[in-house]
Amino acid sequence: MIGFVIGIILTIVFLVIDIVLICSYAFLAKLTMIDSLVIGLAGGIALYLCNRAFDVSFFSTKVHPVICLAVAVVLFTLAFLLQKTTLGFWVFAVIFSVLWSFIAALTVHILITENMIAFWIVFAVSFLMNISSHIRSRDAEFKLA
Repeated sequence: MIGFVIGIILTIVFLVIDIVLICSYAFLAKLTMIDSLVIGLAGGIALYLCNRAFDVSFFSTKVHPVICLAVAVVLFTLAFLLQKTTLGFWVFAVIFSVLWSFIAALTVHILITENMIAFWIVFAVSFLMNISSHIRSRDAEFKLA
């Protein structure tokens, strides 16, 4: 019973945050940057974990953490520039929309109900919201100043 109440509270909190962020023009203007940041961080952290924490035998020596940071920066830059092309934009928009929708649907599935119909409904609604957010963010301009 306590887990159910915590699940409902967390879901409501996340839904409110999602609605506020999705409706925010400032968030939409930076959506491609956020997707690129996720790719950069995932690549840098994966390199660090494979090399340091899991001791993958592919590496003959320990890779310095600064190199992991450099890999993260390069991946971020490449992903950001790739999203500026038409094909790159659509590839990233679909992949990240599916990713974020799956995370939202899995969260509802685990915390609230183990009903697969609810899972697919949340997935479909979240996918439509995410893909429309990516399309809206394509026309938004990002200004540093």
